Amino acid sequence: MQHRRVTRRSKTVIAIVGVAAGVLGLLGVIQYALSGGNSAAQPNTTTTTTTSNGVETPDGALETTEPSAEVKVTTGSFKQQRGMLTVEVTRVEVANGRVKLFVTATNASQARMTLPVDGIAVLDDLKRTYAASSSKWDSLVTQGTTRSGTVVLDEKLGSGVNSLTLTFNSISGQFAPTGAAITVTGIPIPK
Repeated sequence: MQHRRVTRRSKTVIAIVGVAAGVLGLLGVIQYALSGGNSAAQPNTTTTTTTSNGVETPDGALETTEPSAEVKVTTGSFKQQRGMLTVEVTRVEVANGRVKLFVTATNASQARMTLPVDGIAVLDDLKRTYAASSSKWDSLVTQGTTRSGTVVLDEKLGSGVNSLTLTFNSISGQFAPTGAAITVTGIPIPK
């Protein structure tokens, strides 16, 4: 009977193959997590309506020019992750056709990222675009932090709109997403 002798060299080869397989598996998991394929874009939502007789809504959400403005609100978690950056819309308010989005950006990287206000683009489901230059958004998101602000559309919402898409373009930073942009789709408009 012939015995197979396991040499030191064959043990080394087996160890290298095992480590390589583990590294490849780990890289696959990391790539999936960073690709944004695991984003939660359609969670549960809540819609409420509030009426205010003043110039401003009770929670300071939207300034209105008409008394008794009806403020419709949708809350939820509409988000997208690309690389080390996550953008989430948690609240949508509409009063007299004016829209305000409550946005949070989380930078999980070790370097700062800039999401400039002039890089914000909003598209409705009828393919109309809206500017958001009057937004209250601090563009600098430092490493390992979360920044919150509001995106306010400059124009009134067109009729028949059911959802919005929010895009931050021109993102800069060492770990900025590929293509320098991140898009959150399917943001519902409260009815």
